[in-house]
Amino acid sequence: MDAILSTNPDLPMDHAMQAEKPSRVTEMRQVLEQEILGGIIAPGERLDERALAERFGVSRTPVREVLSQLGSSGLVTIKPGAGASVLRMSAKQLVGMMEVLVELESLAASLAARRMGIAGRKRLLEVHEASRAAAEASDIEAYDNLNRELHELIYAGSRNEHLEHQAKLIRSRLRIYRQYPFQHTARPLKSYTEHDRFVKAILEGDGEAARRHMHDHMTTGGSIWVDMVVSMPPAGEYE
Repeated sequence: MDAILSTNPDLPMDHAMQAEKPSRVTEMRQVLEQEILGGIIAPGERLDERALAERFGVSRTPVREVLSQLGSSGLVTIKPGAGASVLRMSAKQLVGMMEVLVELESLAASLAARRMGIAGRKRLLEVHEASRAAAEASDIEAYDNLNRELHELIYAGSRNEHLEHQAKLIRSRLRIYRQYPFQHTARPLKSYTEHDRFVKAILEGDGEAARRHMHDHMTTGGSIWVDMVVSMPPAGEYE
């Protein structure tokens, strides 16, 4: 606050407070977003306004704003009289989203093979090589982060903003149910081997091969998604 007032001496107090508010709201949203995506706050778990206000040392008004933003992003559901809770999807919804993601990923790989620029291809290869080291070291968290970056590089390389937005949105929603999907020690190496096929196809500009290998990667990894559905908390656990 002092920094705002000292750099803006003519700014009224109420305006200065308003200028500070967005940064605090953003900080709170990012913390809760990370906890939801990281599985610290589980699907279906309630988000109590009073408890959150006490935790962050704020009034309930900015908490409501944060929950509203998380609701708009699809991570939280808000029901009149029941309050807010982390989104909990049915098995049918999860399968439906996965089916769409498989096709989006396959299309993105095909387009990236034709459209990705030199800098993008260079970074794709760097991330792919770094993921091999993480897989060989069984560094699951590092591999998971590199895996996400690799797929997002392919989305960006497709040069289709609508595809990129939809793929990221679906992945973020599914991530609630699949924190570190490579927990079995053999899975990172298997994933890397599958990645190697479509990364090479993209770098060689072979769109059809890139599409095929990405589709195979997304569908042969189906056991991850079965595990994801099975591990869902029972309905009513947080009700």
